[in-house]
Amino acid sequence: MQPERPFILVVVGLALEARLLSHRRDVAVYCRREAKVEAAIERRLGSTACRGAISFGIAGGLDRNLPSGSHIVASEILTADGLISTDPGWSRRLVAASSIAKHGRILGRDEVVVDPEQKARLFETTGALAVDTESHIVAMLARKRDLPLACLRVIADAAHRRVPEAALLGLQPDGRANPFGVVRGLMRRPRDVPGLVFVARDAWRARRSLLCAVAQIGEDLCLPGSAGNPSIPPSEVAGGPLFANNS
Repeated sequence: MQPERPFILVVVGLALEARLLSHRRDVAVYCRREAKVEAAIERRLGSTACRGAISFGIAGGLDRNLPSGSHIVASEILTADGLISTDPGWSRRLVAASSIAKHGRILGRDEVVVDPEQKARLFETTGALAVDTESHIVAMLARKRDLPLACLRVIADAAHRRVPEAALLGLQPDGRANPFGVVRGLMRRPRDVPGLVFVARDAWRARRSLLCAVAQIGEDLCLPGSAGNPSIPPSEVAGGPLFANNS
């Protein structure tokens, strides 16, 4: 039996985010939306072929100075077990690959933060720039295995933005889109239509920004010690095949 090919484990929260990296040769992408997936992630992290783990995708903004589309490279991740630092070398390379990335703390929580007032309180009490629902899981599992850890997130809903219920109903448990859920949500709360339009616009900006980030970090996702391919400037991606293939 041939030894397993070395790989980087990527954890996302949405099927769209998984598709952005699924073509990478030495990357194993998991969409963490269910408990059984979390168990599979832990098994893969236990493989001797796993070179590191990265949390990737969109996040909710906590710092009001950061608009949707902002890149965040985590310096540390705040979990229920305390702060877990990311790999300094890996994080430096991620920051260097993006001319717009901010380097700072990211908060991991099990539930989506939808209320601007709650976002403001969390920013005040934690100092985190953004919040997501996967990074704390990745961080704790990677620490358990003593693996290099990184986190690259793009803000979708900014700190001032309220996320309507219909937007949350638009997700299936496996991270795929559920348009019928959005319709049901709007039928219950038609007053959420304007807010949903704003959230959809923010999501579109975040998606474009994620595509640029994917191009910038190259095949090796900036992990130190990788040969990798040269990263692609955002100007060579905007409006190109990546957008057409993932529309």
